[in-house]
Amino acid sequence: MSMAELLSIRQAQTKDTSDLAFFLNQARYVHRHLDWRSTLEWLGEAEFWMLERDGMTQAAFACPPDPLAVAWVRLFASGAHINPDTAWEHLLNHAVQQPGLKPPVTLAAISLHDWFERLLLRHGWQVHQHIVTLSWNGALPPNVKLLPDAVIRPILPEDIPSVTRIDNLAFEPLWQLSELSLKQAFEQSAFATLMEIRGQIVAYQISTASSFNAHLARLAVQPELQGKSIGYALVLDLLKHLERLNIWSVPVNTQHDNASSQALYRRLGFSLTGDQFPVLVYPR
Repeated sequence: MSMAELLSIRQAQTKDTSDLAFFLNQARYVHRHLDWRSTLEWLGEAEFWMLERDGMTQAAFACPPDPLAVAWVRLFASGAHINPDTAWEHLLNHAVQQPGLKPPVTLAAISLHDWFERLLLRHGWQVHQHIVTLSWNGALPPNVKLLPDAVIRPILPEDIPSVTRIDNLAFEPLWQLSELSLKQAFEQSAFATLMEIRGQIVAYQISTASSFNAHLARLAVQPELQGKSIGYALVLDLLKHLERLNIWSVPVNTQHDNASSQALYRRLGFSLTGDQFPVLVYPR
């Protein structure tokens, strides 16, 4: 019997938490998605599997769709006793046969490591975009006049459904967040604000922070109101807040081909850092 015939795949369960945590700590190759949920918080989802041989974990793979149209590779880990290409082939072939991952669901991955990008390319994945990073230079940009009846205020828990609607209007399907993900982003944020015009939510931003730096994690403006300095006003309000906290390091990520987004950030005093990460999709 060949080594491949000895391999088996089963769905990961919450009871596997300790064993999987130990495996991830020892694994030779580990890819974790940039996520609002930790890797182990996805346990229990249908699209989370473990590859085993003789009852021992050899690899793990998770790609639960969230939102339903997009399944990001949230975890791939391969141990020392299996070729990562073998592990990837078994797990991906199993994944694409599952009802919840059939087209039109898009399978996508952000590669944070060269080895992971090379593995994806070897197995037919295609580069869709690159994520680029910009960083604020620490100088407050000029003030801008708000639109009539516009108000900036903190996001409240009851705003999340309306914020989700703005998010999904502003972003292409690949980059949209579900209501659950936005709720988790809000709960982990240090500074989350929105703009209302005559009581209607038209834009929002969510940022995280530590003692010394912050990250502008999400910014979205209702499409028909883009280009009217609404995003500028929200980020300027954020930067003023961070200045009062003596936080001067503020990175933000966007797509390499999102010219309007990059132009906005440059107006606000951000510049490209040179860091970028490929976004790959599985063609089918």
